[in-house]
Amino acid sequence: MPVGERRMSRVVVMLVFILSTVSGAGASWNSELMNQADESLAARHDVFGETVNSDGSGLPGVIIGLSGDGVNQKTVSSDDGTFRFASVPPGSYSIIFKMKGKKKVKREIALSTGDLDLGTITME
Repeated sequence: MPVGERRMSRVVVMLVFILSTVSGAGASWNSELMNQADESLAARHDVFGETVNSDGSGLPGVIIGLSGDGVNQKTVSSDDGTFRFASVPPGSYSIIFKMKGKKKVKREIALSTGDLDLGTITME
């Protein structure tokens, strides 16, 4: 085998070795990140409830904001007055319910384990 071909063979062998080493470390690092992401998602919870008029009927269109501990989410109550914030991390939050022509309602919550049903929120 000529000298040039031997050098090329050595370079190819070295590249294969380097790439296999790096990809093995990358796979381990990637697996660790995926495990952390799974744990983070497992520690998240839903916050939900229903907004109603003073007569008890479901109230659609209420603007609901959840904020605290680095989270700032908004949603709008559905046609039957229900609402849901999905995948909220544990922490302390303020939830504000607003609708034109109604009094603003504010709730303070602490979310630690499991989903939280806020029940019925009456808008007057």
